[in-house]
Amino acid sequence: MGARKSFSQFELEKDFEELPPQSFLYDRRGPWPQPSANHPFGEVKAVLHVPFAETFNWWKKVGTRYIKDLVFYSPVALAKSIQQGGLKELSDYQFSEYFYHTCYAKYLTAEISESVKELFCNYINPKYNYHVIDFSAMELLVPINGLHCEKSITLFELYDGIAKPVAINLKDYVVDPTDGDLWMLGKFTVMQGASNHINVAEHPKLHFPMDAINAITKSAVPMDHILFQFLIPHFEITLKLNYQVLNNPTSLLENKWWMIYGPFPATSKSMRDLMVVGYCGIKGNPSYNKYEFPINGPRKVHSDFGLFHEKYYKAYYNLAKNILSEISKNDKYVTDWANYIHLEMPSFPNGVEIWENDNFAKAVGVLLWDLTLGHAVDHKTYSEMPAYWNPMRLRVASPLLKNPDFKLNLKSAVTIIDQTKWIMANRLFYQPWNIKNLMDVDYGFKIPNLNEHVKKFKHQMRMIEKNLTTRNYMPVDEIPVSIQY
Repeated sequence: MGARKSFSQFELEKDFEELPPQSFLYDRRGPWPQPSANHPFGEVKAVLHVPFAETFNWWKKVGTRYIKDLVFYSPVALAKSIQQGGLKELSDYQFSEYFYHTCYAKYLTAEISESVKELFCNYINPKYNYHVIDFSAMELLVPINGLHCEKSITLFELYDGIAKPVAINLKDYVVDPTDGDLWMLGKFTVMQGASNHINVAEHPKLHFPMDAINAITKSAVPMDHILFQFLIPHFEITLKLNYQVLNNPTSLLENKWWMIYGPFPATSKSMRDLMVVGYCGIKGNPSYNKYEFPINGPRKVHSDFGLFHEKYYKAYYNLAKNILSEISKNDKYVTDWANYIHLEMPSFPNGVEIWENDNFAKAVGVLLWDLTLGHAVDHKTYSEMPAYWNPMRLRVASPLLKNPDFKLNLKSAVTIIDQTKWIMANRLFYQPWNIKNLMDVDYGFKIPNLNEHVKKFKHQMRMIEKNLTTRNYMPVDEIPVSIQY
């Protein structure tokens, strides 16, 4: 018998470059996305098997804080709830501020359907600029005992940096600022819709779709590759954090009665159904669009809040373009990386498309923005809204018919326990708790030119902050390097 042949002595159908397992994080046995355990066809792909090292790191840096606050902050939350004594009157000005200068501005929709125009036909002047905010999907929620969840559609007039509330559709009638307590209830119904939507329908788009990219980068890109070195600092903590939210039996999404941090007004199943709506959209409703990877940058938000993100995104894009220019076109690992992600997230460019039209820089640039500023500003602006103006729960329903004599008791609209749960959730999950900051990031690049690009990026971020013409929704030095809360 002759000697065995080696690979080099065969003409293979496909060339490949074999690297040892040690060239990859976790020896090529790392995490990989798979269908979500709760909604395998309605939610984005999830990572259900998180490496032990990442689980340990999460417990050390995040989990221990949760336990500490559950023990020591619960009495503080209860005391704050008692002190607040229910809801407080919400002025039109403050209501407007929340929908123009916080993460709630994302709901402003310029495209108004004919049916919605008909609803507000007595209020629309063709000379003015109107947007709507639609929380029709609140009808999906199945309220738990004593609570109410109602849909609402609000008409806003936008001018001179203001989103002025004009009218609100409740049930089969419309209320406006002349309707007294019914108008006040309308505003709180809208705030409840916004709070629940941001938690389970809107903000998750910044969290969970990126898990596929996180896991695939760790498992399919060699550790000495520029792409790996560039992305890995932005993935710390995140896989286990997201797993806890989606799959842990003690997650606030489970919303058990005994969870002092479970603030939602409806059953766990219906809250998860609202998450599916956030990803899948509602046909014919421009306020509920299907999720797609934002290859062209942060989505257009018609407000000061949106302009803030647009300005900073340019710095992320420039950084990505400069760093990735050192990678040869058609690099095998990048091509495979894109193909793997595309299989799990079809709106992400595949291995051919990633090399077209600057898609590589755009994809990585928006990913970095998402994992840092995009995510963190949502948390900061949401957590700064007090519970007495931003209820997750309401115990009063709008009347079946428009009643000019309706009276709203702000103190009985929520209970002490309702607000305690909100305050605890805010403490544990919504407030920013930075572990590492973006401006301290060190990629460990071996090529000096790449480190110069990082310095230029940090300088550009500071210059953008210095020259902001919008509100500064998050100081540069407070931007986290990854999704850490």
